Amino acid sequence: MIKSEIVDNWGIHWFRRDLRVAGNEALRENWRQSNGRTLGVFFFDSEFLKRADFSSNRFAFFLNTLSELKGELKMMGGDLLVIDCSPKVGFAQLFEFFKKSKIGMPSVVSYGRDYEPFARKRDQEISSFLQAQSVRELCLRDHLLIEPLELLKDDQSFYQIYSPFARKWFQKLATPEIAGRLRKQSSASSHFEKLKSNKMESIFKLGWSELVGETEFPFVDSLERFRTANQKNVTIPIPKGGFFEGFSRLQEYSDSVSKYLECRDFPSLEGTSRLSMFLKNGSLTTSQIIHELGLEGLSFEQKSGPTQYLKEIAWREFYYSILFHRPDVEQQAFLPQYRDLDWQNDPEWFERWKSGKTGFPIVDAGMRELNTTGFMHNRVRMIVASFLTKDLLIDWKWGENYFMKMLLDGDLAPNNGGWQWAASTGCDPQPYFRVFNPWLQGKKFDPDAAYIKRFVPELKNAHPKLIHDSEGDRSAYRYPKPVVDHSVQRNLAIELYKKNPTLKT
Repeated sequence: MIKSEIVDNWGIHWFRRDLRVAGNEALRENWRQSNGRTLGVFFFDSEFLKRADFSSNRFAFFLNTLSELKGELKMMGGDLLVIDCSPKVGFAQLFEFFKKSKIGMPSVVSYGRDYEPFARKRDQEISSFLQAQSVRELCLRDHLLIEPLELLKDDQSFYQIYSPFARKWFQKLATPEIAGRLRKQSSASSHFEKLKSNKMESIFKLGWSELVGETEFPFVDSLERFRTANQKNVTIPIPKGGFFEGFSRLQEYSDSVSKYLECRDFPSLEGTSRLSMFLKNGSLTTSQIIHELGLEGLSFEQKSGPTQYLKEIAWREFYYSILFHRPDVEQQAFLPQYRDLDWQNDPEWFERWKSGKTGFPIVDAGMRELNTTGFMHNRVRMIVASFLTKDLLIDWKWGENYFMKMLLDGDLAPNNGGWQWAASTGCDPQPYFRVFNPWLQGKKFDPDAAYIKRFVPELKNAHPKLIHDSEGDRSAYRYPKPVVDHSVQRNLAIELYKKNPTLKT
C-alpha cells in the first residue's frame, strides 16, 4: 500500500518499439538508477491508429507482443500500464496525478531512441515536457546497432549508396565500442533460458498497484480492451509474439544461416529467418541476432551464408539512415527527377494485383501469401513490386501503402526503401531500364512451381513448364489470362522514365 509520505527515487520506462526486457539498455539503466523501482508504461496514440497504412493484423501481433511483455515484467516483479491516449496527454495526466496524490514525481523517465519522422517530432515534444517538469530524461540507442549519425562520410554527409555504407558498417563492427555493444547482448541467451525454465528473478521492486495503493487512480489498463476490439478486424492467423518466441526462432535458425546464401532466393525453401516481425516491435534486436548467430568478425568481401545474412541487416540500417537524413522519402521519391512520373494508375489492375489475380503465377502466389499469412518472401517482394511499377505502371506509393496494411513486419524504413529500390526512384535503386521479367523470375527461383502451387491451388495439377510459359494457355485450370503483355509493358516503362522532363542525364 502507498504510504502517506512521498515515494522517493522511482522511475518510468516508456516502452515504444523496444518490447523486451533482455538487452533493453534504457530500461536497465533506469532500473539501476531507481534501485529496481522502475515501472513500464505504453501509450496508444490515436494518430497511430488513424494512419492510412494502419494494419489490424499487425496491430494484433503488436498487442500479443505487449501482452507477453507485460507477463514477463510481472514475473520479474515489475508491471506495465497500457494507456489509451497520446504520450503528451498521458504524461501530463500522470504527472498531475502524482503531484496531487503526494506520491511524488518519478526521478527518471527512460525510452529507446526512434528514427522515424513522426517519432522524432513526438520525442522532441516529450523531451521538452520532461525538462519543464524537472524530470531526468534517459534516451538511449536501442533497435539499431549503429545509429545514423555514427556512420557518415569523411565530410560528414550521409551515404546514399549501399555498398560503401555497408563496407564502413562492417568495419565498425570490429571497433571496441560496437564490439562492446554486441557483447552486452550475451545476457539475452541467459535471460531466455531463465524464461524457459520459469526461473526468473524478481528484480523489479515496484508495481503500479503498489505505487498507487488505495489512491483513486484515473487510468485503467487498456490492453485487453484493445485486443478484444481489434479481434473482429483480424483476417489472418496471428503468431505468438514477444522476446521468448522470437529468441526461440532465432535459436532454431542458427543451424540454417550457413545455407542462407544458396537458399535465400527460393521461396519454397525455409531459407530465411523470418525474424523481421520481431525486429519491427523490438522484441528482438539486430545486436542479439548478430551475437547469437556468431556473425561478429565477418568481412564484407566474404562470400558465405552468414556474411550475406549480415549484409541484409546492414541494408535495414542503411534504409534507416536514409529515412533519418531524408525524412521526406516517407512522402515522395528520393530522386527528384522521378517525383512526377506519369503513372497510369489503373484501379482495376491494382485490384487484380492486390488479390493475386493478374495471370502471372509468381506474382499472384506472392500476393496471396501476403493476404493469407501477413508475410511475403523477400525475393517475391521484389518481383511483385517491380511488376506493379514496371508492368502495371502504378505508383510505387500505392504498393508501399498496401504492403504496410498487410505485412506483419511492416516497417517504414525498409518497406519504403525496398519499394523505392524496385521503382528506381530511391537511393542506390535498381536502374529504371532493368525490369524484372516475372516469367523468368518464376522459372529461376521456383523452378518446380512448388511455391506457386502452394498459394495458387488452381495450378496445383499444372506442369511447371506450363506455369512458367508466358505463352501458355492455363484456362483449363480456371486461371486468368495475363492482365498485360510483359514485353510491351517493359518498353512502356522505360519510355515512362526516359520522357520524364526532369530526368538528369
